[in-house]
Amino acid sequence: MPALATTPAGTSPAPESTAEDAEGVARGLDAWASKLKEETGEGKVLGDHAAVDRWAAAVGRWLVDATLLADIPSLRSALRAFQEAGMRLQPGGHTMRLEAVVTSLAEVAQAALDRAEQATLADTLDPKSWAAKMLLLAHREPHITSSDVCSRLGVHEAQISRSGKMLMERGLVVKTRLGRSKGWYATPRGEAVAKQLADRGNE
Repeated sequence: MPALATTPAGTSPAPESTAEDAEGVARGLDAWASKLKEETGEGKVLGDHAAVDRWAAAVGRWLVDATLLADIPSLRSALRAFQEAGMRLQPGGHTMRLEAVVTSLAEVAQAALDRAEQATLADTLDPKSWAAKMLLLAHREPHITSSDVCSRLGVHEAQISRSGKMLMERGLVVKTRLGRSKGWYATPRGEAVAKQLADRGNE
């Protein structure tokens, strides 16, 4: 499996290098996913412990590459492959070790996918937009009301309504009732995006 191209600190890889890396990730996905798909649960393909260890090492290297590239489609495909395999494999029997490895790799793939999606959301959210500013307020002051957001940002409530709707559609905030008032909360994903926005603002 080709290794990712490296560049001096603070520089971006050349476009052709990134394209080559993406192609390498795609080929790597096809290779290990095909091998996993061949295993029906009888242990004829990945029943031997040594074979499982070699396969897992290759998948681990692939996950590092896909994570560094933030390759969301490939990570989604990988997670789907692990989940489908989990339906075929059993905790006991010939593929006991493979089932345990697949379960662990699925958790890693899910975490990598979440991180990549959070980074994408942060990249597509203008730090100077009302939505970004509203998200930061919800992150810093859980259950902040719409009227308080309007007061802090100096905007009309209609703007906050639009921004809040957009943030909810992206899964970044929720609006819930506490006592007599309704307030905004950042979701776990929203918390992560807010922290990234705050870090960029401090750079």
